[in-house]
Amino acid sequence: MVGGRRGEVGAVRWNNVDFSTGELAITKALVESRDRSIYEKDTMTHQARRIALDAATVEVLRAWRAAVEEPAKPFGVTVRADGFVFSPELDGSKPWRPYHWTSAWRRLRDRIGLDPAVRLHGLRHFTATRLLDAGVPVKTVSGRLGHARPATTLNVYAHLIPATDRVAADVIGDLLTTSSTVDAPEER
Repeated sequence: MVGGRRGEVGAVRWNNVDFSTGELAITKALVESRDRSIYEKDTMTHQARRIALDAATVEVLRAWRAAVEEPAKPFGVTVRADGFVFSPELDGSKPWRPYHWTSAWRRLRDRIGLDPAVRLHGLRHFTATRLLDAGVPVKTVSGRLGHARPATTLNVYAHLIPATDRVAADVIGDLLTTSSTVDAPEER
């Protein structure tokens, strides 16, 4: 998972995916206006970012690209290099509408039996929290999420994780236990 916002992931184009380096450029975000038109804008922090993708995600994207190209072939349509990765059009010329992401998430969530309270944005929280829990430096997590400052990441996503709290207790306990080999002060 990349931990991107719904609009950022929706705005990803094929030329943002570098299959050779396993990187993704997040450069824009989709917004739906009140008149229901969709347009691209800068990301929330107005900064593009490049994030590394794991090998499995790169393979999923390769398979998705093949799946997108297959129905276009009989019509002589080529998927555009600047086409949207997620598009209702054979050539990728238009993005999925933002609500499509939410609807697709709800269907998936219900199919796999997750609590209906789990929202699509919860995947962003999950990604951030798990990365922090795994010891990934907050600056790296902040960069992946597109936060302007690491403090934002900590304030929004660093929920107390009981397992991590247990690790912290064990670390302190180990320090105190090993330091008990030092002679205790004599009583007078």
